[in-house]
Amino acid sequence: MAAWTRLKNLLQCLPTSNNSVQNLLFYGLRSFASSPATKPAQAVKSLETSDDSGEASVRKSHKSKKKISRRPRFSKRHLKKMQPSPEEEYYASPKQMKTDLLNFLERRDMHERSKVIDIPYFTSGSIMAVIKSDPHIKRGSTRFVGICIAKNNNRLGSTFILRNFIDGQGIEMMYETYSPLVQKIEVLKLERRRKSKLYYLRDKMPSEYTFKQSFKPVKHHNEKTVPIYKRKY
Repeated sequence: MAAWTRLKNLLQCLPTSNNSVQNLLFYGLRSFASSPATKPAQAVKSLETSDDSGEASVRKSHKSKKKISRRPRFSKRHLKKMQPSPEEEYYASPKQMKTDLLNFLERRDMHERSKVIDIPYFTSGSIMAVIKSDPHIKRGSTRFVGICIAKNNNRLGSTFILRNFIDGQGIEMMYETYSPLVQKIEVLKLERRRKSKLYYLRDKMPSEYTFKQSFKPVKHHNEKTVPIYKRKY
């Protein structure tokens, strides 16, 4: 009976608005079981500290929950920062590139090849000159000038075709962009046509695709846009 009277006195001293009756009874019985000779005021302090610690633990558990990471949104001004520079270890492993092994090996070979040879920007319709090594001739290399009639972007197997009219016959040469036999790629005149594939030049007059081997390069002043080919007639 003495324990119940102590519990009643304790419940009367506690503010019931902040804590539920179940929590008060639980903490009260636990405090009486551990130290039955404690005073009501000391029990109230022990309850308040236990409630505060319980709330803090709940808050910590809420904070410990990981938030779902959303897909980041990048603006145009951050695109340059996202592009990997050759100094970074971007081509170290497929995990850093976030691709499969085949794509990783191809892109790494392309990156190593771009260090050896400068691959300029060009489109179908540009007048280009390519120097390719040839061990069967005395000079050791050949230079071919022509108009680009097709461009195929296929990673390491990228190719482009040049066409020219030499000695009364139309000649087409297909080159691999990242081939080790290609020594130099020059863009003599950067321009584009209305179509991406210029196979229709095969049926045109030779004057449409005839260029001298001594064609001098034309400077391109505006770097933002590529000029469109204008017919002379």
